[in-house]
Amino acid sequence: MHIAAETLIDALRSQGLRITAARRAVCAVVAELHSDHLTAASILDEVRARENARADQSTVYRTLDALEEANLLVHSHLGHGPAVYHLASEAAHQHVVCRRCGATASVPTSGISEWLVDLERATGFVVDPTHFAVTGLCASCAEQDRG
Repeated sequence: MHIAAETLIDALRSQGLRITAARRAVCAVVAELHSDHLTAASILDEVRARENARADQSTVYRTLDALEEANLLVHSHLGHGPAVYHLASEAAHQHVVCRRCGATASVPTSGISEWLVDLERATGFVVDPTHFAVTGLCASCAEQDRG
């Protein structure tokens, strides 16, 4: 299920935040580009590229934090770089990142659910597999190593 920009704006309003042009633009970018791996910096760049939308970095971060607090947005870490943001309505997925070329793919968490259950039984930890990426080699880089 996709979340519209107005839904994000309503969530900010319900938290008592003033709805500025910059916050409105952040919500529009997040809603429209939801399938991309958006960082706060890429959101800020996109907001600044839009007509009459001025924002600073702190506005973007405060808006993203408020949307996470409202359970409409989640962030993940894809390695050593900045966090990426996704709409919470997207199906839970794990990221895999090639440590050589940086290629990134999303895979459903259903494929690792058995491993997660085993991990919980062994340790008692209830793991959130979506928060951090799993690193390795993509098919192309692995093939180069074999060849």
